[in-house]
Amino acid sequence: MIKKSSTDQNTKMHHTSHDKTTVIYIRKVLEYIQLNLSGDLSLGKIAAIANYSPFHFHRVFTEFVGETPKQYIIRLRLERIAHYLKVFPNLSISELADKSGLSSLSTFSRAFKNYFGMSAEAYRKMPNDEFRKFCKTDSKKCKIDELKTPDLWHRDFAMEEIMDWKNKVDISVKKVQETKLIYLNTCLDTSDAVSLAFRKLCQWAEPRGLILSETRFVGMLLDIPFITPLEKCRYWAGITFPGHFKLPKEVSVTEIPMGLYANYNLNGNLLSTLKSLMYFSHVWLAESGYSMKELFGYEIYSENPANKPSELIEREILIPVLPA
Repeated sequence: MIKKSSTDQNTKMHHTSHDKTTVIYIRKVLEYIQLNLSGDLSLGKIAAIANYSPFHFHRVFTEFVGETPKQYIIRLRLERIAHYLKVFPNLSISELADKSGLSSLSTFSRAFKNYFGMSAEAYRKMPNDEFRKFCKTDSKKCKIDELKTPDLWHRDFAMEEIMDWKNKVDISVKKVQETKLIYLNTCLDTSDAVSLAFRKLCQWAEPRGLILSETRFVGMLLDIPFITPLEKCRYWAGITFPGHFKLPKEVSVTEIPMGLYANYNLNGNLLSTLKSLMYFSHVWLAESGYSMKELFGYEIYSENPANKPSELIEREILIPVLPA
């Protein structure tokens, strides 16, 4: 999960040319936004993180990201709540409004309807065969053919399709220890985006002696393609690293937090991953006695994705859970 930095010339942002210091500061702002979506993300606050005036920061951020700070933050907030609506049915609309980071229930309700064209309650109740109308994967910028079908949800995520995964994945729950990662960011707008991100990360890490026999390669999908346009779906490619290694300031670090995780092994492309997650969330979870702790999980590759297409590699899926 290294946002655009001197070690990563592949981040799919709309940047023009920026010096190394600017790139590092904007990356830190993007990380701060991701970790504080419910908090104070005023222009003055995030501009201060980058050591810029609000006016200069607004211009640089917009050039780098392709959206203004306000557009970017509101989009992430609303897309996250749309995901919450589907994954956490027991949370009320008012509770979700509190989590949104928007100032009030009325502000949230108005913003949600403006963005999705319906109320949050109507969105939550929308059946899967209607959800295809909101599928973002047919974007003209999307280059992944298997995700471009207009009726994707109706054809591929019918309940009988989801139930097929009962015999394809063996889900269990285990405790996982905290694991720190160096990471790099990409967007899923091409079929080789994941492998290319790991390749760039390894090109930086290998000369520094960080690719060892015990190194694990970990991915994390931050956005869901049926809510977020695929060219904006962020994916973090990460590697574990020795605890004694002193990291340079331009490197981003995250962690797999210690806790309980549902886990299963999987082969296949992004579409297979999404189908397995639909089975997990709509079938297995309801019968398991657990609930999801967070919206996103991790995938741990059995081989280095820099050297082989990621869809051909077996990986362990980890999803944080807690007793229901």
